[in-house]
Amino acid sequence: MSSVKTPGSLSMRHHSPALLPPDMAALPPLRLRGRAAPLPSRQDPRRAPPWGGGAAAGSAARDWIRGSRGRRRHRPGRGRAAPRLGGALRAGWAAHGGRGALGRRGGERGRPPPWFHPGTARGARPHPGPGGAVGARRAGLERETRLCGGRSGTALPAPRAPAAARPPLAVAGASPAHRLRPPALPHRAGPPGPRPRSRLAARRMAAERSPAQPPGGAAAPLGDSARLQRFLCFGSESSAYHAKEHKLGFEHAEALLRLIEEGRGCEVVEEIKAFSQEGRAAKQEPLLFALAVCSQCSDAKTKQAAFKAVPEVCCVPTHLFTFIQFKKDLKEGMKCGMWGRALRKAVADWYNGKNGMALALAVTKYKQRSGWSHKDLLRLSHLKPASEGIAIVTKYVTKGWKDVQEAYKEKAVSAETEKLFKYLEAVEKVKRTKDELEVIHLIEEYGLVREHLLTNHLKSKEVWKALLKEMPISVLLRNLGKLTANSVLEPRGSEVAIVCEKLRNEKLLKKGRIHPFHILVALETYKAGHGNRGKLWWRPDEDILGALDASFYKAFKTVEPTGKRIVIAVDVSASMTQKVLGSVLNASTVAAVMCMVVARTEKDSQIVAFSHEMVPCPVTADMTLPQVLVKMYETPGGTTDCSLPMIWAQKTQTAADIFIVFTDNETFAGNTPPAVALREYREKMGIPAKLVVCGMTSHGFTMADPDDRGMLDICGFDTGALDVLQNFILDLI
Repeated sequence: MSSVKTPGSLSMRHHSPALLPPDMAALPPLRLRGRAAPLPSRQDPRRAPPWGGGAAAGSAARDWIRGSRGRRRHRPGRGRAAPRLGGALRAGWAAHGGRGALGRRGGERGRPPPWFHPGTARGARPHPGPGGAVGARRAGLERETRLCGGRSGTALPAPRAPAAARPPLAVAGASPAHRLRPPALPHRAGPPGPRPRSRLAARRMAAERSPAQPPGGAAAPLGDSARLQRFLCFGSESSAYHAKEHKLGFEHAEALLRLIEEGRGCEVVEEIKAFSQEGRAAKQEPLLFALAVCSQCSDAKTKQAAFKAVPEVCCVPTHLFTFIQFKKDLKEGMKCGMWGRALRKAVADWYNGKNGMALALAVTKYKQRSGWSHKDLLRLSHLKPASEGIAIVTKYVTKGWKDVQEAYKEKAVSAETEKLFKYLEAVEKVKRTKDELEVIHLIEEYGLVREHLLTNHLKSKEVWKALLKEMPISVLLRNLGKLTANSVLEPRGSEVAIVCEKLRNEKLLKKGRIHPFHILVALETYKAGHGNRGKLWWRPDEDILGALDASFYKAFKTVEPTGKRIVIAVDVSASMTQKVLGSVLNASTVAAVMCMVVARTEKDSQIVAFSHEMVPCPVTADMTLPQVLVKMYETPGGTTDCSLPMIWAQKTQTAADIFIVFTDNETFAGNTPPAVALREYREKMGIPAKLVVCGMTSHGFTMADPDDRGMLDICGFDTGALDVLQNFILDLI
C-alpha cells in the first residue's frame, strides 16, 4: 500500500497494510504525483457502489459523518466538500466512491468483520445501514477523532490485538450496562503513604501494589497495564529493551492509546507520576511523551490531570522543554494552536512553583533545549508572577539585566531579594569578564557551575580547579579524562588528592546513586587514555586509577538487595570477548560485574556457566573482578544454548524466581527454545519464574514470548539496562 502520512506521529512515516482492516488493506494505491488522488464524484459511473448511490446516499453519508465529534459543521453551498478524514480512512473513503458510496439502505447487512470489536471505541457499534465494514470505519473515525482532541486526521488508529490475546471489553449482543470493565492499573491515586527512604524502597512499595503472578507457576499475561509500564520505563511496550535510542511515536505506545480510549486516562497519569517520583524510568523521554499524549486527548478529566502533573514530572527545565516539543509534534497537521489556556496555566505553575533562587539557577543553567528557551515559554504562557523573586527572574529573562536594575534601583528590597540580585549580577559579570581571577572569585562566591561559563573560561586550568571543589561525583566521573588532558590533574598534585578523596567517599557514592557498573565504565575509559569520540588524549594518573579501583568495590555497598531467588547464567564461549553495544566494556567483563553484584548483595542466588553444557562457576562475595574473569576464562566453551539454565534448574530441583542469562550475540543453538524450557520449569516446579536474556552485542533478537509478562530481552547493555533489570525483577514492568 502507498505510504500514509500520519501528522500526529513523531517518527512513523509509513503504515503497514497488515495493521489496516482487511477490506482497506486490499485497496489500490491512491497517489497522483505525490499527492492524494481527488475524491471521485458520486455521479461517476465507474465508481458506482454496489448498494446504490444518488442524492439519498449522499445525504446519508453526510449524516454519518456529522456523528463524529470534532468535524466542521456542514455549511450550505459546501455540500460537495470531502469529509476531513485521516490517512487510511481517507483512502478507504475515496476507494468506495466518496460520499455517494455510503448509502443509508441496502448493501451487506451481515455481521461485522472479525477485526472489528464492539469495544473498539466507546459508543461505537455496527452501523445499521451499510454493514459491518462501514460500521468498523465509523468506529475507527470516532476513535481517531477522540484521541486527537476532537479533530480527525491527526493520529493513526492503533491496531487491535487478536481477540484471543486480549480480554473482551464488551459482551456481544449485550447492552452497554453489561459491559465488562478491564482490570485497573496497579497504581491508583489515594491518600499519601509513608515516604520511602530510598529509591529501591520506593520500587518495593510499588511492587506490592503490582498484581501478583498467578498461582501454580502459570505465566502472567502481558496486558495493557504492563505494556504501559514497559513503555514508561524504556520507551517500548514490547518484550525487548534496546540500548540504542529510537524516536518515539504512536506505534510504540498502542497500549497507552487503548487505555485512554477506555476511559482510564487518569490512571495513566498517576502511573506516569509514580514512575517519575520513584525514579523507575530508565529514560525520561517516554514519560514526557506519554504525558503529552494524555494532555492532547479529548477526555476533560485526563487532560486536566495531565496538565496538573506537569510540575511534578518535569523536574528540570530540560524536561519541560522536551514536553513542549512533544506537544508541538503532536499538533502538526492540525489547524488549531497548542497554546490553549490549560497549557499556559501548566507552564505558569511550573515557574511559580519555585522560589526565586531556585528559578534563577534553573533559567541560567538550562537556558534552552529542544529548540525552546525560557523567553519563549514565558512569552507564550502569559505568566503572572506569584512572588517578587519570580517577578525579578522573569523580567531578567524577558527584558534583560539592565531593565531589572532600572526597575529596582530605588526600591527597598528584602534580604532574600538582595541575595537574588547579587546572584544574577554574578551571572552577568562572568559573561563579560576575561579576568581569570574574577571568574574564579565568582565561582567560589556564588557557586557558579560550568554551564554559566564561556568557552574561553574553560581553557584555563585555574578555572577548572575552582569548579572541581564542588563538582558532583557523577560529573567528575565523566570529566576525568578532560581534566587530565588539560593538565588540571597533575601527578602528585593537590587536585589529584581531592579527586581521590571524593572517589573513596562512600557517602558521596550513595548520594550520587553510583553503581559499580558506572565506576567500571569510567575506569576503563580513563585507563584507555582517550574517549570513544573526539580527539582528546591523556596519560592516566596512577593514583586516580587506584582510587577508581577502590571506589569500584565500595560501590557494591550502595546496591540494595531485591530479596529474590536469582540464577545468573553466563555464556563462556570464545565470542564473549566482543565489545558490548553501548559500552566500552566487553561482554565477559559486564557479565562478571553483574555476577559480583548478585553474589555480594543477594543471599539466595546461584551463578553458573554454560555453553553447550552446564559448567559450575563458583563466584563468592570476596572475589575480585580479575579472579572472576579468570574463573570464566578457565571454563571450557562451546556453542551457546540459552535453554540449559532452565533445564539444569529443573533437573536439580533448584528454586528460582528469575533466570538472568548473559550472552553475546549467539542466543540459541539447542533443541529446546528458552521460552519453552521456562514454561516446562514453571509447570514442574510450580514457580512463576521469569527469564531475562541479555544479548550484549546484539542489535536485536527475539526470544521472549511477546504475550508473557515474565520474559524480557535486552539488546546491548548500558546504564539504562540496570534500571530495566531492577524494575523487571521487582515486578514493576
